Amino acid sequence: MKVADIDSYRKVKKSKNNYKIPNPVIYIFLVAVGLYFFIHSPFFTIENINVTGNYLLDTEKILNLSQVNKGQNLIKIDKKEIIKRISVHPFVKEVEIKRGLPDTLKINVIERKPVGLLVCPDGFIQVSKEGVFLALIHDIGEYNLPVISGIDLEQLPGPGQVIKNDELSLALGIISESFQELLNDIVEINIENKGHILAYTLDGIEIRLGSLENISEKLYDLNHILEDFNTKGLDDSNIEYIDLRFSGPPVIKRK
Repeated sequence: MKVADIDSYRKVKKSKNNYKIPNPVIYIFLVAVGLYFFIHSPFFTIENINVTGNYLLDTEKILNLSQVNKGQNLIKIDKKEIIKRISVHPFVKEVEIKRGLPDTLKINVIERKPVGLLVCPDGFIQVSKEGVFLALIHDIGEYNLPVISGIDLEQLPGPGQVIKNDELSLALGIISESFQELLNDIVEINIENKGHILAYTLDGIEIRLGSLENISEKLYDLNHILEDFNTKGLDDSNIEYIDLRFSGPPVIKRK
């Protein structure tokens, strides 16, 4: 091999040896940049917002609370912040946020449902089964819920907070133990005397429940009695009260 050829060969070999593999940091940087522009591209623009699980609250109300609008970036939204905003409403118990790629935001709510109307100086408070203050109303005509009366409310929390009151807890316990058919007939539960709880039906019959002892059995018997009147077409207009305070068969007192 000629000297010139040997020098040329050495230069080529040296050039090959000087070749370095690009730094992995460069690859990571390029991927990061590409990902950044992809995430911020119009591909993830919100086009649809689906709200489910709401039966009491309007969809528009939930959307307003969420403060999310079409045109925002689906990836960049803060799910925790949206949940926090919607959860401020007293009727909202839980919120779930999901992204439906590439352009749909899914909002699912679990609502608190009113089970009774608590009498207060300013009207009636819708309360949930947990005793949460849901809303203050003045007209009960449109609500098929039992009125809870006889409770002295010294201090009331704000909407969305639990009303801590032993008498209210007793009333809610009775409601939770009652059949829905029975609740449809009961218009009022009076807890003025915890050992002598009273209820009243749509037809004005006084129900003497006494204490909470054996309340499930008492409510079962009461439901059976009222069901008999309804299904058999029996006249209950002359019934003064139904007494369930004692063991044994209920006492039905006629006028």
